[in-house]
Amino acid sequence: MKVVMIKDVGGVGKRGTLVEVSDGYALNYLIPHRMAEQATAQKESEVVMRMKKEDETREKEASATASVIHGLKGAHIKISAKATEKGGLFKAVSAMDIAKAIMAQRGELLRVALIQLDKPIKTTGDHIVTVRSGDAEAQFTLKVETGK
Repeated sequence: MKVVMIKDVGGVGKRGTLVEVSDGYALNYLIPHRMAEQATAQKESEVVMRMKKEDETREKEASATASVIHGLKGAHIKISAKATEKGGLFKAVSAMDIAKAIMAQRGELLRVALIQLDKPIKTTGDHIVTVRSGDAEAQFTLKVETGK
C-alpha cells in the first residue's frame, strides 16, 4: 500500500515522502497513529510536484554556491582582530568570522559549514583558507591584521 508520511519514521520514510509499505503495517500502525495517510492519486501528484520543486530549489542553491566559491578563487579577504605585540590573537578567527568578512567585503553569502580550516587561525598574517561544496572548491588568502 502506498502512503504519504506525515511524520518521520525510522526505517520507513521521512515526512512528506511517498512510500510503499505492507497493508497491515499501514492500516494497523501508521494510519491509526497519524504517522501516515493513504496515498490517493491527488496526494501522489502533490508529493511528486513538491519533490520536483525542492530539487529545482536545491539545484539553484548549489549553482549559486558554486558561483560564489569560484568567485572567491584567489581572492584576498581582510579581517581585523585584537592581537598581542608578537602577533598572537586573543581570540582565534573562526569560520563564522570569515563568513561575516566575506559578506561585508564582497556582499556574498556563504554557509559557514563550507569553510574548511586545517587548524584554528591564532596569529596575524596571511593564511590560506579553503572553501568546498560538492565539486566546487577554491582557496583564497585571509589576511589577519591587528585592529579593533
